[in-house]
Amino acid sequence: MQRQPLPKQLDARKLCVSAAEISAIVSVSELPRFASGLASDVGEVLADIQLYRDEQGFYRIDGKASAAVNVSCERCLQPMPIEVVAEFALAIVWTEEQAKALPKSLDPVILGEELLELDELLQDELIVSTPFVNYHDKSDCKTAAPVDYPAPEGAGSEEKGDSPFSVLGSLKPRD
Repeated sequence: MQRQPLPKQLDARKLCVSAAEISAIVSVSELPRFASGLASDVGEVLADIQLYRDEQGFYRIDGKASAAVNVSCERCLQPMPIEVVAEFALAIVWTEEQAKALPKSLDPVILGEELLELDELLQDELIVSTPFVNYHDKSDCKTAAPVDYPAPEGAGSEEKGDSPFSVLGSLKPRD
């Protein structure tokens, strides 16, 4: 299937009834909430989404999105490439009560009667799938500070009297 631009809004329930498939490509720069957590907005997101009605009657949105993006290394703060992969299994519901009644394997999308904002849904799934903390391999990290901080010279060889807390012993009343 050839990739098309990501539709902004769609009538998800109608597409579920007709069992639609969407194979889309979108620039990371067009997904501002997702891009704000990255080192740059360079890259593309590839998304494959199926909308259908399952055997239990749920309106379903299943999909997978992947993006090769740059995030900041927490050690050296330089950009580093990672691949973010988001896989999701969602059910469209009208109310909070319906959302609570869903099986644990499905996450709810509460739509009411409005159209589905597909770019917002995709951003949510990508943000949740992006690692919170990222590090280069120690050999690739460009930090100027040492990665493993060595113990200070003489550490562990302090005498009992040299303890910074030894003065507290003199404050203790003697019996």
